Amino acid sequence: MNLARRVFTVSGWTFISRILGLVRDRLWAGAMGGSLLLDCFLMAFALPNLLRNLFGEGALSAAFIPRYVQLKDKDPAAAERFAGAVLTRLAVGLTLVSVVGYLVAAGMLWWGSGRAVIIAAMTLPQIPFVIFICVAAILSGILNGRRHFWAAAAAPVILNLCLIATVFISPDEEAWTLPYAVLAAGILQTALLLACLRSTGGVPPVVTAADDQVRELRRATGPNLLASGAYQLNAYLDSVIALIFVPGSGAVAILYFGNRLLQFPMALIGHGVTTAAYPEIASRAAESWQATGEGLRAACRMLAFWLLPAAVGLLVTAEPLVRTIYQTGSFDESSVHRTVLVTQMLALALLPISLSKLLMRAFHARRDQRTPMRISLAMVALNLVLNLVLVQTWMQEAGLALATALSSVVGCGIYLVLLHRRGTGPLIAWRGLLRPLLAAVVMAGGVLAVLWWWPQPSGHGSGMAALRLGGAVVLGMALYVAIAGTAWLRRRGRPVAAEPVELS
Repeated sequence: MNLARRVFTVSGWTFISRILGLVRDRLWAGAMGGSLLLDCFLMAFALPNLLRNLFGEGALSAAFIPRYVQLKDKDPAAAERFAGAVLTRLAVGLTLVSVVGYLVAAGMLWWGSGRAVIIAAMTLPQIPFVIFICVAAILSGILNGRRHFWAAAAAPVILNLCLIATVFISPDEEAWTLPYAVLAAGILQTALLLACLRSTGGVPPVVTAADDQVRELRRATGPNLLASGAYQLNAYLDSVIALIFVPGSGAVAILYFGNRLLQFPMALIGHGVTTAAYPEIASRAAESWQATGEGLRAACRMLAFWLLPAAVGLLVTAEPLVRTIYQTGSFDESSVHRTVLVTQMLALALLPISLSKLLMRAFHARRDQRTPMRISLAMVALNLVLNLVLVQTWMQEAGLALATALSSVVGCGIYLVLLHRRGTGPLIAWRGLLRPLLAAVVMAGGVLAVLWWWPQPSGHGSGMAALRLGGAVVLGMALYVAIAGTAWLRRRGRPVAAEPVELS
């Protein structure tokens, strides 16, 4: 299966999941708006979700996949034993983490007050979710390493279906039912992936002993925690700072709703391309930096070509987009304006964040964990400083989104420069990108003209906004494809020089 077909498989299932996610978010917005209970649930869900991203889909998965793929190419049986040892140790370690989580949450219930008590009560049912979802992430990595992509991409659909099922309960009861829906989704996702593993080569055996491969992975995971989890850690810090520094309720929910709109193209295109390209990049990494660069160039070209119009489109259509998806029930005009501003700031981060996640994988594939760790630490520190400054301006929670965009641009630039110096060659054909850039500018101008000519009529809700959004999107896509074409997407990167000697 070539890269395009893999991307189509991953992105197709991701598209279904994200559509269901938007349906879920609209139902939440209509039922609970910017309520205190929704803020508290999102904070309670943020911590296990952060751990999932760090230990499952982020650090451990990024370190595990290249080791599994490269070992599988040499000795398939040893690769399965390695995978079994990782799964066994992960399950045991996360069980211990969950016990600590229960103790902390119980302490918050006993000694806390106000919002802290509500957050702790909503956290308790979700703690075991960490075990199931992190194990599921490694199971997904094994399936991807076997070049089997649909099940891992389809698993998140289950979470959205479980959360949507709670909307038939009254708003107050729904908020308290959501944590149990999260736990059920983790169990069902793990069951699906185990079933798929049985049909694609078998489930890895339970292995308690640690060999050299497992010990080396354990040493690599620490730096990977900081490297792969930078964006997730920044998003969590954004929520905490919003809860503390933004007056009133709703800031956490507004950030969440804006971030969900960012996640749609990021997951559909960015995650799809990165997931599909990573096994090939990991395989080429065993040869040289030059070979690694050859795999990266095709993926970077695809990311830049499709994420550029997505970012510009998200920026200029934020107002009708937010109204279409969220403006219903308790989601009032003030919430609309706040979410629009957050979405516009996050649109600036779409391309650099997605590129950074891809470029970081090149270092992981080459067993270099320290470089991404140092970059990520610097970006988290920069983001935190910018957060504390910008949240106190008139932008409030939108200032947090702008901080994310600024720090991600800096981080992406650092990755591009370092990889070029290592010997990958230029990863983006900047001269060839001029035509897509021109197309994106023309697209933005056309869409803004349509929305200026067709403003949102007073008293109309998401139905009218959907018509405006549909017209803008159709025009924007037509303009971009007509001007940019697809030749730049298909062209091969120019040959690069031989790999230089790496200086320490």
